[in-house]
Amino acid sequence: MRMSSLILQTAVRFILPLTFLYAAYAALKGHNGPGGGFIAGLIASVGFCTYRMSYGDRAFHRLLPVHPRWLVFVGLGLAGAVASLPLLFGQPLLRSASTTLHLGGSEVHLVSSMAFDLGLLLVVVGVAVGMISRLGEELDR
Repeated sequence: MRMSSLILQTAVRFILPLTFLYAAYAALKGHNGPGGGFIAGLIASVGFCTYRMSYGDRAFHRLLPVHPRWLVFVGLGLAGAVASLPLLFGQPLLRSASTTLHLGGSEVHLVSSMAFDLGLLLVVVGVAVGMISRLGEELDR
């Protein structure tokens, strides 16, 4: 079902990038505090669903050209690989590792739990967008 409101469409043009920026912030903040992949996935899903409501199914599929099932598949694969990789080194399941990259004059601290959170984000976005798309198809009939 498409809501053809010029006000909503104009607002979504500004809100969608801010939604994704806030989702990225929540994902990056999550390995040191509350937040992470699940919350970031929910925030990004709200942005995608609002876009679909305002512009319709065809425009939504141009914005997100992959089937939500693939997001779930890739997300589960990434999260599963990151979770089980420590077993190969004799460590317990879900053991996090960290490293520091020296780039020029600055240092970047990387933690494996960030990759796990990215996989979780993809799963949440895939499931939420898939459900909203399916419900939208039912309403359009």
